[in-house]
Formats: sequence, C-alpha cells, structure tokens
Amino acid sequence: AEARQILKKIVEERKRSSVREDDLLDMLLDARYEDGSAMSEDQLLDEILILFTAGHETTSNALTFTCELLARHPEIQQKLYEDILQAKTNSENLMEFLQQSTYANLVLNESMRLYPPAYFIDRISLAEDEVEAIKIDSNESLLLSIYEIHRHKDHWQQPEAFIPERFEDGKQRKNIAYYPFGAGPRKCIGNNFAMYEMILAISEVMLKFKIEEKSTPIEITPLITLKPKNAFLRFTRR
Repeated sequence: AEARQILKKIVEERKRSSVREDDLLDMLLDARYEDGSAMSEDQLLDEILILFTAGHETTSNALTFTCELLARHPEIQQKLYEDILQAKTNSENLMEFLQQSTYANLVLNESMRLYPPAYFIDRISLAEDEVEAIKIDSNESLLLSIYEIHRHKDHWQQPEAFIPERFEDGKQRKNIAYYPFGAGPRKCIGNNFAMYEMILAISEVMLKFKIEEKSTPIEITPLITLKPKNAFLRFTRR
C-alpha cells in the first residue's frame, strides 16, 4: 500500500507536468486500447509496481550469483574487465557502450543459465492432458523447473560448467531450453531493461573493484526466487 501511494504521487506529478521525459511512465500513460481508452489508475499502478517488485529482487540475485561465479573463475573475470574497459574507451555514449559490452552480455546470460532467479514457472492446466504417460487433470497447478532445464545434459554441453562463450553469436539464446525471462506472450516485460541494468551494474563493479578468488561451492536458497546463500565476497579496489 505504501509503494502504491508513492507511485500514485509520481503519476499525478507527471500528469500535472507539461514536461515529457520519454521514459517508461510516459509510454504507459500514452498507451491506448483498441477502443482508444487509456489504462485505469489501478492498472497503471499495477504495471509500474510489477517492474519495481519483480525487477529488483531478481536482478539483485542475478548480479550476486554473477559475482560469485566471477570469484571462482578469475580468468573470466579478467577477460570481462578488459572487455568493459575497451568498450568504455571506445565510446562515452551510454547506448553504444551497452551494445559494445558483448562479453558482459555473455557472462550474464551464462550466469542466469546456471542460476536463474525465476527458477520455476507455474501454470494451471485448462483441460485434461497426457505428456509422456504422465496424466494431467484439468485445473491442476504445474511447476516447470527452469533450473533443471537449464542444466539438462540433453540440451547443453558441459551443463554444470560456467562457459560464457557458449552464448556467442546468439546461438544458445535461441535454444528452446533457455528462458530465464520466460517465453511466449507472458515473457517478462522488463527483460531488455533488466539486461541493460545488469550490464551497467557489473561494469561499474568491474571497473572499480577486483573480486578476490573463492573456491568453496556456491550455495543457494530456493524460495519464491532463487536466492544466494552465504555469498560473502571480498572486493579490492583496482
């Protein structure tokens, strides 16, 4: 309720303002249905709130797991640092920098393959069905494990290994067994925003700090999202 009040105030201030920011809020305010009507205030607040709530914990978890992986793979961390430094040198334009940070993109995709923050998808069956001799009644709740699909040997070579290069040329991103943001019409609305956000965050970390090497296994806490456990890392200034 408190979050909704804060967002409502922001929306009202934007509506009163004559200044266009050309941001997500402006896009949502401009959105129209086929009959020309705009979103109701409740729906507008719901759309904004889902980006705040769903997009903040999952991104934080993904970045923490990425740092955990980089601590255990110093050679990949060094390659990432050099790639980011080169991209930063090549352009001061933000979008150009994001587009040139190719290795950061690979690292984040591989990190989310191994540790997808949204590690399962739930659906309700609309009718009776049968899949490989498993009978499904109508109105049953089904949980699909993204975590296990992302590590299944039928879909991935060396599935337990951290190999960012497997995503080069966009090959594996088209893999039907890879969907950290879901897929189809219910795919996460903020997937591109999340990727840009994470590239910027991990770039700032790499440019300022080196993550000291760590060899103990990565621990997880599977709750509503996949959370890191005992993720204690040491950062030293470059």
